[in-house]
Amino acid sequence: MSQPNKHRGTIVPMVTPFTKELSLDETAAERMVDRLASHGIGAFVMGTTGEAASIPSSLRNRFVEIAVKAAAGRVPVYAGIGDNCVLNSIDAANAYLTIGVDAVVAHLPSYYTLTAGEMVQYFQLLSDQINGAIVPYNIPPATHMSIPIEVVKTISDWDNVVGFKDSENVPGRLEAIATLGNRDDFSIFMGVARNSLEAMRHGYDGLVPSSGNLAPHLWQTFEKQVEENDWDAAQETQQQANELAQIFQKDRTLGQSLATLKACMAALGLCQHYMLPPLETRPSSEIESFKPLLEAFEELPTGSSKKQD
Repeated sequence: MSQPNKHRGTIVPMVTPFTKELSLDETAAERMVDRLASHGIGAFVMGTTGEAASIPSSLRNRFVEIAVKAAAGRVPVYAGIGDNCVLNSIDAANAYLTIGVDAVVAHLPSYYTLTAGEMVQYFQLLSDQINGAIVPYNIPPATHMSIPIEVVKTISDWDNVVGFKDSENVPGRLEAIATLGNRDDFSIFMGVARNSLEAMRHGYDGLVPSSGNLAPHLWQTFEKQVEENDWDAAQETQQQANELAQIFQKDRTLGQSLATLKACMAALGLCQHYMLPPLETRPSSEIESFKPLLEAFEELPTGSSKKQD
């Protein structure tokens, strides 16, 4: 009998909090992970949303330690290992797994354009050298390459490749990815948050929504609605999440949207708004302007409701 699949549910790609001096804000990091865990939401640290490409190696292990300790086994913790040097990725992965993460997440190196065969060889090296669970990650806006479906089919048969996160939004891709995997313990995660409802209808195992940094309660609700097959209610929650994401994503580049997301986090008092170079920190004068925009998405105490106009 196969084991239950533990790689599922909502895993938020967490913002990395920094101080003005660009050191890790440890207090904020602990608070943010605890907030996600209190809603039954997992944390993915050092992903694209977490400015992983810019975080110095001196801060990485400490960040993972804080996340694992704050989660305290309540929810999964994943850690990104993306690096243009494969040996750095392998070393980081084994260190994070030793600390206690549930899986490491690996996107392609971004300096060279790779063939499908080279992608398979890259992931094979990771699989052979990493002592734990791996989730390959397709993120063309960052790597400037797409992992072909045939590559995903190949790597999905490897024992320690436990899932796949896809953040490519092209016609037909969602449906094709849904058919992959010959194992009950191989998970498919949707990384394009606005496609979450459609992904879950197609049998995806989990979601990785950046707006969960701001409103984990929305995604906790969405997950419950999907589990209960209440698709109409889930559609309404999806629409709310889409509207929330528009606050920080609309008409912005990827880097600008990440900086605006962190400014929104600062408006909620969750962390400071500082970004690591080369991304630009949003002016502190903007932070107050986000508060009224975020009010509609605040979590309400049980039994209360928003006042109607």
